Amino acid sequence: MRTVFLGTPHFAVPSLERLVKAGHEVIAVYTQPDKPAGRKGTLTAPPVKQAALALGL
Repeated sequence: MRTVFLGTPHFAVPSLERLVKAGHEVIAVYTQPDKPAGRKGTLTAPPVKQAALALGL
């Protein structure tokens, strides 16, 4: 099944991982843009983006 995944917070990551492991074709992942964090304002990716990149999406 071709799927588009939308999510940002930590609790959305297991759902994305299960979809991929179940063999679904994730054709797109939509999440919030990277945001500045910390005193230096370094850009930090949301958890779903980090998971999608780790899964090769």
